Amino acid sequence: MIRREIVYFEEGGPEHTDETVNLAFRAARELGIGKVVVASTTGESGVRTAERFRGAGVKVIVVGHQFGFPVPGESRFKPENAERLRALGAEVCLGTDVLTNSIRRRKSLGPSPLSILTQALVMMKIKVNIEIVAKAADAGLLTPGERVISLAGSHRGLDMAIVVEAQDSANILDIRVDEIITMPLSRRKADEEYMRKRQSR
Repeated sequence: MIRREIVYFEEGGPEHTDETVNLAFRAARELGIGKVVVASTTGESGVRTAERFRGAGVKVIVVGHQFGFPVPGESRFKPENAERLRALGAEVCLGTDVLTNSIRRRKSLGPSPLSILTQALVMMKIKVNIEIVAKAADAGLLTPGERVISLAGSHRGLDMAIVVEAQDSANILDIRVDEIITMPLSRRKADEEYMRKRQSR
């Protein structure tokens, strides 16, 4: 029998970023995990993670949205953050949003097996964690079957950390969640804030 601590945040949000990164750092050391994958729209959460892991012998892979979301031909990932990450020895990956695109096109194309899977992962709060691992594997930054820590958040910052066995997007159904390190019990406030901002654009 194995006993490990899971930290639950009552509400998700960026205020949990440092705690999530620290818990991931501790888990990486305890479990002997050599790579951490981080979801980061602008690169800010990625930089905070890479700074915490500097000198720890753990590779940090920072995954942002694909080019063209939400503005065609543009990226929300800030060039200065990409430069800082590379100086810290981290990798930056801006590949195709393999799961999120199925939701973006659901209104025009209707539901699909992938959009249903994506919605199920959203309900479990791990959609982004799974997606960024697949994207990093597609880019050759992860080896299929490799155990990694995946960090994501409630639209901003980081509050969800899990241990997964990586696969690429062609084998996304074979990604296995091994452990939960930390997670929010609710994302209602973060979701409501996100929707308000989207509607005001």
